[in-house]
Amino acid sequence: MNSTAVHAVPTSPHTSCIIAGRRVVDRRIVEVLPKAEHTTQRLVYRLLTPRDEHAFVDAISRSREALRRWIPMNHEGERDDHFFHRTMTRARVQDIEGTAWRRAAYIDRGEHAGQFLGMFNLIKIQRGLEWSCEANWWIDCRFAGQGFASEGVQGMIDYALADHPLGLGMHLVRAHICRDNPASVRVAEKCGFQANGCRDLLEVNKALIHHDEFECWSR
Repeated sequence: MNSTAVHAVPTSPHTSCIIAGRRVVDRRIVEVLPKAEHTTQRLVYRLLTPRDEHAFVDAISRSREALRRWIPMNHEGERDDHFFHRTMTRARVQDIEGTAWRRAAYIDRGEHAGQFLGMFNLIKIQRGLEWSCEANWWIDCRFAGQGFASEGVQGMIDYALADHPLGLGMHLVRAHICRDNPASVRVAEKCGFQANGCRDLLEVNKALIHHDEFECWSR
């Protein structure tokens, strides 16, 4: 007894195929964004995905002069798209390792809903006798002066200090901020950071810059 089944391999996401005499409509492949694991009143935080490249590169290009003194950016000769993919890959790897929490923040409501705001990062996560990490952040210069940086940092700190499973369970969050970056100092102090008197000389984009150390403890 012989039976024959006809198989046709679809050549595009919109084609259909015949399997064992039945017509099956092939469905479009869609990218599923990571679920937002944390939110504030106006923001959602999530891991970078490839579809964030344009918004990320656009924000970096527009804000480069304002950011390059404060945060590590492109390696020498590195294009912005390569910088994006390096940032995305590092975020995913360190997330699996549990050594960092690097998230893109998107505006969730209001006239700027759907816009990429910037990056909010908790790095150097250590879980010993004292659970601690370091915080850094940057936002698209278009949204400066509208309270988004303060909201983003506060949301990040709330997540860092919240107990499991609602957060990372950190005891202490540190931040290193240039003394001549008063905007970031104001944001940090508004979010509960206090200068601890320590000062470090850190390299940022091949320049050595003095940074004051701030800290925020869990209550």
